[in-house]
Amino acid sequence: MNACRLFVSMCLLTLAACAHAPQPVAAKADGFWFIFLETGKKTPDDKALVGQMQRGHIDNFKRLFAEQKLFTAGPLQDPSTLKRGIVIVKAPTREILTSYFQPDEYVREGYMTLNAVPAVAHKALATEGIDASGVEEVRIVQVLRDTPAAGSDVVANRAFLKALVDKGAAGGWYTMESGPIAEILFSRTTDSKMLQDAFADYPAAKSAKATVVVWKQWLSKGVVKSAARG
Repeated sequence: MNACRLFVSMCLLTLAACAHAPQPVAAKADGFWFIFLETGKKTPDDKALVGQMQRGHIDNFKRLFAEQKLFTAGPLQDPSTLKRGIVIVKAPTREILTSYFQPDEYVREGYMTLNAVPAVAHKALATEGIDASGVEEVRIVQVLRDTPAAGSDVVANRAFLKALVDKGAAGGWYTMESGPIAEILFSRTTDSKMLQDAFADYPAAKSAKATVVVWKQWLSKGVVKSAARG
C-alpha cells in the first residue's frame, strides 16, 4: 500500500470512529459534489515533511466530517494511477468547496488536485452504523458518458440502475451533472466479473453508447450497505 493509500485509509478509520452519532444525508443531492483526488506534482523527498502533510490531510478530513460537510472518503485503484481516491462533500458553490481544502497542504500546494463535479445522490453511501474496526475492499462502478443519451434512453438506463440498487446489488448511486462520467455506483462485492456481467445488460452498454468500468475501492466497513460480499 503506497503512502497516499495509507494515509487515506487512516483517515477512513478516523471518520468511521466519528460516525456513531447520526449524520443527516439528504435523499437528493442539492449541493453534493463528487470529488476524485487526482495525482498532482511529485511530493517532496523529505519524509518528515510528507508525514506532516499526511497528518494535516487527515485532520482536515476530520474537521470537514465533524462539520457535516464531508460524507465519504476513500482510496481507489485506478490502473493509470491518476485518480487516487474519492471524496463526497456538500457545498453551495465550487469556490466554497475549494476553500474546504485550503488547510490541506497536499491539495493547496498541488500534490493532489480536486476533480469535482456536482452530483445527485439517488442512494447516498451510509454515514450511520459504520464499523470503526477498519476498512473493506468494495467496488466502484463508473458509467462513462460515450454518447449523449436521448430522453427515452435516460429513462431506460436509470430504470436499470434503480433495479440494481433496489435488489441490493449496489449500495450507493450518484449521477454526475457534467463531465465524462455519467453515473457512479458502489457495490460491496469484490467480484468484478460479476459486476461486469450484470452491467452487460445496461441499455446504454448494450447499444455501445456507454462504457462501464469497475475498479477496486476501499471504504470504512458499513459505508456500502449492499448485498453479499463476492
